[in-house]
Amino acid sequence: MDIIIRNYEGTREEILSDVDKGSFSRKIEENQTYELDFDVTQTERNKIAFDLVQHESSILFDGQEFIIKQMSSNASGSSVTKSITGAHIYTTMQDGYQYNTLTGRRSISQLLSHVFGSENLGFTWEVIDSEEKFSTVEQENFGGDNYLKLVQEIIEDYDATMLVDNKHLSFYPRGDYGKKINEPIRYKYNTDSVDFDIDTLNLKTQIRGFGKQDDDDNYFFDPIIYTSPEAEKWGIRIQDPIEDDRYTVAGNMKKRLKKELNDKPDVSGSVSLKFNSDINIFDWVPFIYEPINLNTYIQVVGITDYPFLPNEPLEVTLSNTKKTMTSILANLKKKGVI
Repeated sequence: MDIIIRNYEGTREEILSDVDKGSFSRKIEENQTYELDFDVTQTERNKIAFDLVQHESSILFDGQEFIIKQMSSNASGSSVTKSITGAHIYTTMQDGYQYNTLTGRRSISQLLSHVFGSENLGFTWEVIDSEEKFSTVEQENFGGDNYLKLVQEIIEDYDATMLVDNKHLSFYPRGDYGKKINEPIRYKYNTDSVDFDIDTLNLKTQIRGFGKQDDDDNYFFDPIIYTSPEAEKWGIRIQDPIEDDRYTVAGNMKKRLKKELNDKPDVSGSVSLKFNSDINIFDWVPFIYEPINLNTYIQVVGITDYPFLPNEPLEVTLSNTKKTMTSILANLKKKGVI
């Protein structure tokens, strides 16, 4: 795979050769991070491209565009090395601003339409799957901020996962994206560096759902109670009910309850795999943890890979928790991107 460097003005573009391939990493985290890091030293062969390596220049790699936001230079004699962090182009949403605000119950699509309006900086978006899988949320004075902050607010309010393809944004209900694979991760067996947090504080085994009422305050169907099979192990632990007037069919509400019930321990953490793997971001992998007899699927929500080191194991972040992930803005500020 070639690494292309393009100047800020978009008038010059070169293949960037002699990159330190051992330093080249790509990091993706759900709703948080998508960046490249690498070092490059000036050589006779790359001196033209090397001059293009500046703040706000673009790096084109594996079909995606990244913007150089952090760069340090180190000179040793006549040798100059630049250390680069390139943030994915979707972070340039921060350069747009929606001054207008709105109030009232809104769907995720209505809010996205409001954010981007006509001055969309070239961004496009789509909501994947039916709107029914996203709750409508009461908003108060939504707007008055940059696009990136507003999109992060949408992600949190609607419990969404955002996938990016350059400036095209796709929004899925969190947990609905990704395929199940049969390559298990067994705690301390096929992992090297391990850091896990297993939390039963929010473990629940029963939930009730209320659907739409007619003009006489009669429900279209009797309230549904769903009890997880996990109740045999953990007992009855009641989760806050769901009240949603979009539901007029009992079967649809039952599906929603099964999805919403937090009937597994919250598991999150990171591992460095001992083996090469084809695991991808958002895949669901079997996770086995013998001390509490846990054997469940858990989603890959972060990956750091080394594209030019095929034998270097992946560093993988896993989570099955329904907790909102760390704010994209806090993460970017910490990294000095904004």
